[in-house]
Amino acid sequence: MMGRVNRHILLIEGPIGAGKTSLAMRVAQDLEAKGKEARAYLEFDPDHPIRTEQVDRVSGREPDPKAYGLEPWARLAAQCIVNRSIMLLDATLIQNTLLPAFAAGLPDTHIQQLASTRLTALSKVNPLIVYLHVDDMAAHLKSLHELSSRDWSARNLAWIDGTEWARVRRQTGMTALIGFHEAWQSWVEAWLAEQGEASLVLPAQSAEIATLSQLVLNHAAKAS
Repeated sequence: MMGRVNRHILLIEGPIGAGKTSLAMRVAQDLEAKGKEARAYLEFDPDHPIRTEQVDRVSGREPDPKAYGLEPWARLAAQCIVNRSIMLLDATLIQNTLLPAFAAGLPDTHIQQLASTRLTALSKVNPLIVYLHVDDMAAHLKSLHELSSRDWSARNLAWIDGTEWARVRRQTGMTALIGFHEAWQSWVEAWLAEQGEASLVLPAQSAEIATLSQLVLNHAAKAS
């Protein structure tokens, strides 16, 4: 089984601080060690094949609505077919494409449409969504903010305060941040449950990165 990989796009997702980047890098390294051509594109890589408005705003790049459509997703799939390569995208679909729509208070049907059109564009390369689940979101976020810089923490709290999600609930600060991420994780995992073998939910930070990587590779090797 480990001699093959039936998924050529791996979407590594999860809440902030869940370990997405570490997992994406480790899986890419393990694939390369098995003789596969693999590349992990991290969230803020300047040559990332998929641009999102969320990343552009956070990185100070001028937003370009024309760049956020389906063409880059289809182009990426074609590239995987031509090069016979495996690409790992860090936080691209759920974190930076779907989450902003949820935060803006857009209806479920809109968010589901965003997801389905992008997955359809990747359908020829059998995309696999890997999601890192956080058991105790409140403890996770409080710890993350305690360990991070004051500037980062302030920006994160200012972001949640400015969302439509928090406004309609009249919540602010850490209370809003925790409530938002708990609600979002519940939404995501309910949606992932509908994706069948195209998704894999793993525990965040509660297992060795090598173990998590092996679980991803095992799932990616299953016949689809």
